[in-house]
Amino acid sequence: MTSTVFKQVLHPDSRVHPWDLYAELRKEAVSVQDDGTHVVSRYEDVKALLSDPRISSDVGKAAPGTRLTANVPAPGTAPTFIVRDNPEHDRLRGMTMRHFGPPARPGGVEEYRPMVERLVRERLDNLIGRTEFDLVEEFSHPIPVRVICHIMGIPIEEGATVLSPLLGTVEAEFLVDPFDPEPVAVWKRNHAKAVDYLSAHVERLRENPGDDMLSRMIHDDLPGAPMNISELLGTALMIFGAGHETTVNLITSSMLLLLRHPDQLARLKADPSLAYGAVEETLRMEPPAHMRPRAATADIRVGDHVIPQGASVVLNLAAANRDPRRFTDPDTFDITRPDNTAHLSFAGGTHFCFGAPLGRMEGQIAVRELSRRLVNPRLVQDPPPYRDSPDLRGPSALRLTVDEVLPA
Repeated sequence: MTSTVFKQVLHPDSRVHPWDLYAELRKEAVSVQDDGTHVVSRYEDVKALLSDPRISSDVGKAAPGTRLTANVPAPGTAPTFIVRDNPEHDRLRGMTMRHFGPPARPGGVEEYRPMVERLVRERLDNLIGRTEFDLVEEFSHPIPVRVICHIMGIPIEEGATVLSPLLGTVEAEFLVDPFDPEPVAVWKRNHAKAVDYLSAHVERLRENPGDDMLSRMIHDDLPGAPMNISELLGTALMIFGAGHETTVNLITSSMLLLLRHPDQLARLKADPSLAYGAVEETLRMEPPAHMRPRAATADIRVGDHVIPQGASVVLNLAAANRDPRRFTDPDTFDITRPDNTAHLSFAGGTHFCFGAPLGRMEGQIAVRELSRRLVNPRLVQDPPPYRDSPDLRGPSALRLTVDEVLPA
């Protein structure tokens, strides 16, 4: 029997509360949708498939006409390593990682901590004297954008006003109708504009390199490097988008959960070291990215079901994170939960998110300082409005009132 539950998940009406639909999907090891998509939502199954070599990140390997093949690559960039299999995945990821963090740059992430702390302090200082504001506009969005612009050598204003607005369009595989030409055309136009901007930026850095990640990638003279221009542009676009969109969601959702659970916020205020647990529990309960698209390259048995070769597969990370088979009281927000780091929000296997250490650090610093400096914060609207994307799901705004914003 086929289902339409996944289409309901993708519909904008489900953005605020997809959790009951995720519970419905978890009733089966694999929920086969009416368009042929195989949705896997149970924790152990998702975890296993994230490392299964028969599951490909190259969605072009899905059978023609299936959901994932609707998202054809836009011109100007090569597919990034997050949608490639080995050996190309390891080649491109290796060339990227050696300019970002461990093991090639042991202090590559931690060196950004002073900058993040300064940005958090400055954004909160700007709110002193105000009693109402939008956390996304004033805090959650500006900080990650500034961090990723610094990392990539992109002028902050250009990153915030030119590049970032182009990346919010829902990609085809997560549209209710993946073959609807209008939203696909919008995505391609925005993608092309982003590529044009980055092409010009790469040429500037080629002539005048700085001490930034993209400059180092452009001028890499180690074996196998540098990337060709289409690979470089695809990687740069992925790093910029993934480097701030998910962190915006993480910071905003952390604060939303804390404000919905004042007992947990009080615990964090009393013990700032619990910022680590608050971020991990947010990652489990409200992950910045909900789903990973995959293609089956062989028949794969999951429970009593066989996913056929060529099938479009969606690994539902967010549903898996609330699987009662794995987490006790999974819908309860508990920042002292002992096993919340077992979440799957950064995927797994060879495709484990390479930016996870940076996102975690930004989130922890942000929630620690928000809990310390905002006096009696309250939600103006609950639920808040949400972004269009069912995958990169997060509030598009989070209006708060406070009695006071304390000085640093």
